[in-house]
Amino acid sequence: MIFREMKFGSGDYRKACELRNAELRVPIGMNLYDEDLAAECQQLHFGWFGECGELVACVIAVPMAEGVAKIRQMAVRREHQGHGHGRRIIREMEQHLARLGFVHLAMHARMTAVDFYSKLGYAMVGTEFMEVGIPHLKMEKAIP
Repeated sequence: MIFREMKFGSGDYRKACELRNAELRVPIGMNLYDEDLAAECQQLHFGWFGECGELVACVIAVPMAEGVAKIRQMAVRREHQGHGHGRRIIREMEQHLARLGFVHLAMHARMTAVDFYSKLGYAMVGTEFMEVGIPHLKMEKAIP
């Protein structure tokens, strides 16, 4: 498996949009392509690729302030879920962001993913809230 950053607008980015739409938006009755994705040109896009170049997982980091990034839109292709790919792309992303000088990560995690992120060292902050029509919880982590 190969971890790499994807350039906004590239073929890999378009594959990530398809994956995000299929795994994160369509199941909740939404369509990613109804959203304005222009702001994503200033975000960091990462992919986890199989040996044949297939995009298995993706995640986005949004620089927020000096040393702080917000993690969003982590998705794993359905047929690859449950095999550790989500954990691996998050770990690789954290290491990459640490090398870039980021020290604190935050996210709005779907309640169905809170246990996953807790096992990766993210702490729950505050109380449950609604976002895109489903329950979320803010989570944070300091990275070395």
